[in-house]
Amino acid sequence: MRLKHTMFATIGSVILLLATVLTTTATYAQETWRSFPADPHMVVVPVRSAQEIATDLANATATRQVAILHNMQAAERLRQIASAIASRESFIDDINNRKDDANDDNRESMEASLKIEAEANKRAIDLLKRLKDLREAEVDVAVSEEKHADMKILVLQRESDLQQKRSEYNWPSIASTGNLARNTASQVLKELEVDLLNLQKDLASATQNVASKEKKVVEERMKLHEAQTDIGL
Repeated sequence: MRLKHTMFATIGSVILLLATVLTTTATYAQETWRSFPADPHMVVVPVRSAQEIATDLANATATRQVAILHNMQAAERLRQIASAIASRESFIDDINNRKDDANDDNRESMEASLKIEAEANKRAIDLLKRLKDLREAEVDVAVSEEKHADMKILVLQRESDLQQKRSEYNWPSIASTGNLARNTASQVLKELEVDLLNLQKDLASATQNVASKEKKVVEERMKLHEAQTDIGL
């Protein structure tokens, strides 16, 4: 009887020891898995250095300044063309008044000459209006380029925020903070990633918009070239 009791006690100790070892091994395996970085193939937003992002941000800021300058220049060219058209139209009004006076005075030769002059100025106005369409298209490009530059800066700033949070929420720094803190960190990173991806989508749309405006400029230049050819310029 004593032997049987001793044997049961020994078996119980072995079972307890085995359970402890298995529990410790499972815990170690779990913590070891958590300590490894995420699978690089599963990272949605690539990891980039702060220096790389800062360089891109500086370039985007410089591009924005150029876009602002282009916008100002395009607006000024459009203003000049509008002024030129108004001046020509005023000149035609003056010619018509002179033509009426010549008609009243029975000066047929002068009236014919003024009529030819008025027609020539009308053709010039038509050409200027074609040029005005081109200038308006150039303004549209400049505006879209400025908006694209603003969006690019915003995307890079958000990417910088994400990379900074990734550094703050690295595993060694939050390993002992508890599940709630780790879940909070994970949620912050996920939301930043989603926000960044949405901004990148908007940036892609802005890029397409710039390309569409640039295509319009080319089309207007082709129309202007055809109009010049028609009048022998």
